[in-house]
Amino acid sequence: MRKIVLIAALAVCGAASTGAAWAAGAASAEEPGFLFDALRNYRIHMSWEKLVKTVDPTPDWLLHFERDYQGAAGEMTPITIDGKAYKISYVCKPDDCLGHKFAVLFDAGGVRAYGALGGKDEPPAFFGAPSAAEQDALAKALQPAAAAQSTTPKSQ
Repeated sequence: MRKIVLIAALAVCGAASTGAAWAAGAASAEEPGFLFDALRNYRIHMSWEKLVKTVDPTPDWLLHFERDYQGAAGEMTPITIDGKAYKISYVCKPDDCLGHKFAVLFDAGGVRAYGALGGKDEPPAFFGAPSAAEQDALAKALQPAAAAQSTTPKSQ
């Protein structure tokens, strides 16, 4: 009888530590570094897919990134707009990041995504029906000064 109780107690402790380790792993998975890392998250991936389908015409370099997430992309940066938490990032055309960029803004849960396509010589085109404040944040992310101040894009 004592052996059964001891074995049951050890099993519960093992399950609890495994559950805690899984929860810690899930928490770290919610803190992606770059856009291509974030797109491994199911919610973010689904909102990205829905957003990119609205980009028409879709540039070749964005289609390429959409297929395999290979290319120059920025870090997921926390931002607050009208008191709401978001994360913003971008992907850009290889060898012409300042001239051709797609900025993307995800809500805190990763359920909604908003985007802007543009560059140094192009006014932004907005996708996903962002509010005026969200459009301002996306437009700033497309500006060359924002690119120079943000971290250097990383290629996967």
